Amino acid sequence: MDPRVLRSLWPIFAAETREQLQTIGTAVLGLEQGTAEQASEQLTALKREVHSLKGSAASLGLADIEQLMHALEDGLARCAPGHVPPAGLVETTLRILSSMEAALNRGDSGEMPAIEGLGQLLAALGRGGFEQAPEVKAKVPAQFRRDGLQTLEKLETSLGRLCSPGLEDRPGAVWEAVGLAELLKAAANTAGISAVESLASSVRTGFARMEEAGVGASVAASDIAGSLVQLRGALESLAEETPAEPAAAPAEPEVTARSAAGRRQADMDRAVRVSVRTLDSLALQVEQLAAGRAQQLRRAEAHRELLEQTHQALLQLERAAQQLALSGGGGALESLRAGVGQVRGVQKRLVQLSKDVHREGEQLALVAQVVRDDLRDLRMVPASQMLEPLKRTVRELAARLGKDVELVLAGGDVRIDRRIVDVLKDPLLHLVRNALDHGIETTAQRAAAGKPPRGQLSVRVEPRGTRLAVVVEDDGGGLSPENVRATAVRRGLLTEAEAAKLTEMQAARLVFEPGFSTRDQVTETSGRGVGLDVVQTTATRLQGAVDLSYEKGQGTRFTIDLPLILAGALGLLVRTGTAVVAIPSDAVERVLRLSPGDVGTVAGHVVARVEDEQLPFHPLSTSIGMPRLPLAIESGKPQTAMVLSLGGVRAVFAMDAVVGQQEIVVRSLGRHLQTVSHLAGAAVLDDGSVVPVLNAPELLRVAAAPVVLRAATEVRRSHILVCDDALTTRFAIKSLLEIAGYSVVTAGDGEEALGILERTPCQLVVSDWQMPRLDGIGLTRRIRAHPKLSHLPVILCTSLDSPQERAAGLEAGADGYLVKREVERGKLLDLVRQLLPSGA
Repeated sequence: MDPRVLRSLWPIFAAETREQLQTIGTAVLGLEQGTAEQASEQLTALKREVHSLKGSAASLGLADIEQLMHALEDGLARCAPGHVPPAGLVETTLRILSSMEAALNRGDSGEMPAIEGLGQLLAALGRGGFEQAPEVKAKVPAQFRRDGLQTLEKLETSLGRLCSPGLEDRPGAVWEAVGLAELLKAAANTAGISAVESLASSVRTGFARMEEAGVGASVAASDIAGSLVQLRGALESLAEETPAEPAAAPAEPEVTARSAAGRRQADMDRAVRVSVRTLDSLALQVEQLAAGRAQQLRRAEAHRELLEQTHQALLQLERAAQQLALSGGGGALESLRAGVGQVRGVQKRLVQLSKDVHREGEQLALVAQVVRDDLRDLRMVPASQMLEPLKRTVRELAARLGKDVELVLAGGDVRIDRRIVDVLKDPLLHLVRNALDHGIETTAQRAAAGKPPRGQLSVRVEPRGTRLAVVVEDDGGGLSPENVRATAVRRGLLTEAEAAKLTEMQAARLVFEPGFSTRDQVTETSGRGVGLDVVQTTATRLQGAVDLSYEKGQGTRFTIDLPLILAGALGLLVRTGTAVVAIPSDAVERVLRLSPGDVGTVAGHVVARVEDEQLPFHPLSTSIGMPRLPLAIESGKPQTAMVLSLGGVRAVFAMDAVVGQQEIVVRSLGRHLQTVSHLAGAAVLDDGSVVPVLNAPELLRVAAAPVVLRAATEVRRSHILVCDDALTTRFAIKSLLEIAGYSVVTAGDGEEALGILERTPCQLVVSDWQMPRLDGIGLTRRIRAHPKLSHLPVILCTSLDSPQERAAGLEAGADGYLVKREVERGKLLDLVRQLLPSGA
């Protein structure tokens, strides 16, 4: 195939193939479990997916994948339904899936998706590992003859159905017939009757060609009819002198299973793949529609107030008319009364129009809400998409570690945001590998501890209102805080004195620190210092948190607390100083008023008493990087505060007031602000204003962290001076820089700026050009001539944009020159990051 065509089709093929590989992996592992009927259904699904993948690869000219799937299909045809498959089938199929995933990854990076070790995999498929179980080989020709004739009659019936016009479930009927032919082919192979096996294979191939109606299906039907005639003759010619066995159970459950599988596949064929980018675009449009509806409500309220004012004006005019009548106003009175009547008529029409607009607005709001809910449903996928691949991981890793482990999955039907599933797969894999390597003991160790020889690993997804919990729990030896402390000291993360100050839970949570590992040697599984810190970082990025609990000798449990949906949330709007920020309401346990006696210090830490419990207390302003503002409680007045709680961690944050609560859509702030950990994004309120949305898990993580760790990881914040005589511009730039994590002081002109610089250490200056007293050019020259300030970077941000003015600014000593319209495009932040001293 033309490489350009392959590249254009590759995203669709790769996405579909990954889904098929997951289905194949689940089905092949399911062959070892459950009843015979369930195993038969799993085998049907497995064969169907393998055949479909083979066809897709062939259509794109991917010879390696096609050849491998063809060999696997032949191997599966020799697996008898209803019996436990040989170990070679499962192991080889799992190896094939790993090779396929590696090939897809190469294809994603632009390489050819070749299969490494293809020859070895094909050789493994050809070995005797796929032979049937002894009880299947024991079938005698007489029994085979009777079963074969029964299957033949069903094949003839299937052919008649497929030749009938108006067949509704054609794919299901085709694959029911293909399944019957495979059964007959497998049985003939077992009995060693090559003639019947060859004919059954021809029948199977013919039915597979009838999936789409048309000329090709008619030709295939003719070929099938001839093969069925020959097949009947071959079956009837078999000798019957061999003693008969009791009649085997009818194959109806298998047929039913195949029909059900066909129906499911038909439903899948009617599904449509939608790009995530398209969903994001639609979601944005719907949110704009909702925002427009909110604005319409505000205008309707303003319209209602105007109607009320009109009514009051009419009352005054009518009183004036009455007074004119008493004083004999004459013609003026008639003219006034006529005007009042006209205004009264306009008022009535406006009232009716207001009612109509309100009714139509309510209908529009209902439609917008339904569309929003439908779009959210489109983003939701079953949690099984991230749980099912763990079966292969546990099987392969447990075998490599020499451990006997049972994996228990629960909550696979819980539907969660697709973006959470995609991002959480790797962290969940880290937790599972950690439990297998560090948690669950070997069989000998478990026996010595009086435990069952088989360890148990549980991974479950639990819905909890608007949030969900992903729980990974093992019944191993349990986490050891003493061992974690010693490792932290040995690796230089803490001193012995600092480690001794930690509580057991604080010591246990050191496992989430970057670079932490209790393994002294690097192995294929552990020792690289990468793992659990990824779990915490990812959970925080998803507006979630990780909780840890353990019991010595009994096991360890990790709980990841996450929102069900990332984009939309109910937000609490709070004010701290002059800034209004939003925080997801599901993280707010309560809002309360603290008296001066409720706040104090314990062991040098500021705490607040909430229902007889001492919780960490922090001003919200300093937690989000704003200058510390005076608290009401410092002057003996009650303090407004909120209790945040996620993942078992709680803390109290002081703010000035609660502004309100409304539905918000959290939107990304782009790559420029990705490093600002306390921000989850931004939201547009229904009045059109933009507010930052706080990342509650990050606030809690920093608030609850031990002081020794907080001091070791704290990043020094840079102080920037913004100088501009226009109040709006000054505070717009200030807000932009503060959202990016910088501390900002402001000045109204150059003289004021110099005074601030002499009193307050700053690392950078952003200044306007045209200002009273001392302009930007003069300020820049004074800074360059100052013995202590000459090193400061200066950015001139002005409306003047001629080449001469730009040259004059740079000649005065400015390090950067921006036009004000470039500020909102992110160029100011880029330039600030370039000019700030390293590490500032």
